Amino acid sequence: MSRLSAEDVVQSIGRGVYWKGPRTRDGMLPPTASQVGIEIAGPGSGPAELSAVKFLGLTTQVPVSVHIAVPGRAPAPLGGITFHSRPYSRALRQLRPAEVAVLETLRIWPSGTEEDWNVLRVRVAKLIKQGIIRHQSVTAALCDERTPVVRRHWETLRKQVAPTR
Repeated sequence: MSRLSAEDVVQSIGRGVYWKGPRTRDGMLPPTASQVGIEIAGPGSGPAELSAVKFLGLTTQVPVSVHIAVPGRAPAPLGGITFHSRPYSRALRQLRPAEVAVLETLRIWPSGTEEDWNVLRVRVAKLIKQGIIRHQSVTAALCDERTPVVRRHWETLRKQVAPTR
């Protein structure tokens, strides 16, 4: 990997973590802070707080630092990335970043959003239809959610967007 890094085929972004991004005529594009944070945090991680709201396109605000929800113990902050500890079951359930973003947005709803509930509903319904969000996985993850408002918000949202059989 060190030879590939020296040849600019990959970039080292941390100890044992490498990035192979899209190439432009000026070289390889670096990863975003969100991509680095999610990669470091591992499976079941995703954007948190205002970063989650931004991820879902519900605000035009740009967070000062990227916030990442981490299953289990949160690592120390890393160059503009703040980690937040969440239930480890998110990793066991292999939640996707978009699924984590929905849970984290519901945790702070409506704080930080510029859009109303209907926009959130439409956005989540579209992500479910595209297969990016698995509503069963999000529902299952709520068993370990310590914030009651997240469960209440998801139940309301799920009834409005869940596919019918």
